[in-house]
Amino acid sequence: MNTTVKPELALQDLLVKMSIDPKWSPDIKDGKFQRTVKKMNKEELLQLNVSAFHSERKGRWLQILAHLIPMFSMGIPLLKDELKCSSDNELMETDVFNEFFSSPFLWNIEFSIPHPLGYGKGIEKATAFIYFLRSYKEMLPLKLVELFELEYAIFKASYKLPSKNTSFLVGKLYKNTSATIMKTKYDVLSVIEGCADFHELLPCESFYIISPLNKTYRINSDYYRLLASFEEGHETDNLTDGERNIITSALKLRILCANPVDIEEQLIAHKR
Repeated sequence: MNTTVKPELALQDLLVKMSIDPKWSPDIKDGKFQRTVKKMNKEELLQLNVSAFHSERKGRWLQILAHLIPMFSMGIPLLKDELKCSSDNELMETDVFNEFFSSPFLWNIEFSIPHPLGYGKGIEKATAFIYFLRSYKEMLPLKLVELFELEYAIFKASYKLPSKNTSFLVGKLYKNTSATIMKTKYDVLSVIEGCADFHELLPCESFYIISPLNKTYRINSDYYRLLASFEEGHETDNLTDGERNIITSALKLRILCANPVDIEEQLIAHKR
């Protein structure tokens, strides 16, 4: 296989990186950008209007934020409060977003779901952001991270249409990759439902299933443990009658499936 990178493609990647990633800013003395353009004999790229560049970069940052807000309509404003930011511009300048703009999750298209209309990966940014938050979660309140996780699960379930065919309760079944079986330490669903104030939430272990049929349900711990056992695939031959009733409901909701089209991996393997 020829692995040679075309110079013009490398230059294009460099310019895109410069326009978003703060660690590749051209005004960092002897930084990544300056060293790279010197190796490429493209020193003329250093002759730029720094003020105009910063304005352009901020515009690109705000475009990414504008893409995230619809998917995290509750999480982003609460993150802004947590970081004591009064505006989107301030939020973009925080360590959290600066790290996100430099993170491999944003720059690797594998951290995205294929577009439902067949445009490929890399268009939606919610997946990149949730993967980044998982790597950054020790720095944020747990209930805020859990709220982001639930909002992402709801987005993911709606992004890819489920199979029109309900799988049968026979043989080996799997969790549908568009569905989520979730355990939280806070009842963050009550915030989305408008039944509770986020800031007043106290620990309350909760279990949810998020269906590709645009439905989210609370479940109990037994229901959760049974469904979670299908994460990597589980045989259905020795189920009790009660378990079979639960699995039948999960199949109707497209939480579980046996259809190879449904279980085709959308994302790279990553445990929450």
